[in-house]
Amino acid sequence: MTNWKRWYKVLLLFIIFHVVYLGGQLLAEIPAARGNQSSQALLQMSALFALLLTFFGGYAWYVEHHVKVAPHYSLPVHLKHLLSSIATGLALMIGLNIVFQFLLQLLHIVPETSQNQAGINQMFAQNSLSQMMTLALVVVIAPLCEEVIYRLLLIGPIKTKAVQPTKKHRFRLAILSWVLFILVHMSAQILDLVLHFSTTGLVGVVTSSFSYGILSFVLVREYYLHGSLARSVALHMSWNILAAGVLFIS
Repeated sequence: MTNWKRWYKVLLLFIIFHVVYLGGQLLAEIPAARGNQSSQALLQMSALFALLLTFFGGYAWYVEHHVKVAPHYSLPVHLKHLLSSIATGLALMIGLNIVFQFLLQLLHIVPETSQNQAGINQMFAQNSLSQMMTLALVVVIAPLCEEVIYRLLLIGPIKTKAVQPTKKHRFRLAILSWVLFILVHMSAQILDLVLHFSTTGLVGVVTSSFSYGILSFVLVREYYLHGSLARSVALHMSWNILAAGVLFIS
């Protein structure tokens, strides 16, 4: 039987979390986009990022200590798990992306940069404050906030103090998490395609969706198998660090 009370709560939190996350991100981007590099602008950005980290970190801490039945590992074992997740996750992401790029070459399709990625590239190309803000957002803020929303909130823990979800139930939630992550990141591009349909736009949406689909699949897989937010956040951060490094080099 469907627990509608839980789903109303999840939907409400899903909306609130996105309002807080995207609102804080927007308010942090404004001074950087305007070229305001004063100490006041830096303080505003720092305060907003601190609030986001506190808000989402606080929710994660609450679930970890009051809802989830969490195993307790020593620090060396915990670090070993994180490094294992990062290594296997990055290898899987890189391998799948290589296969995807190979298929695009066979089909003679030139992939387009998604609007979300184009916005990040644009912020990197502006002033030093904008670069610093974007780097903090991409490497620290986004991985934590998005993993809390799409993994911890939507999929949930493997075991809780109240109930132990079935594998079938968690698998369905994992599919939901995978799909929503893609749709939210592609929302602007999909809307633009609906309003101004073109074959080029359709190809751009499909190829960009596959790129986000690979990232979402590996992150969902990591959380689904282990139920560890720390592992999925560490993997997400590592991938974004790698992507940011490539962007800086190029």
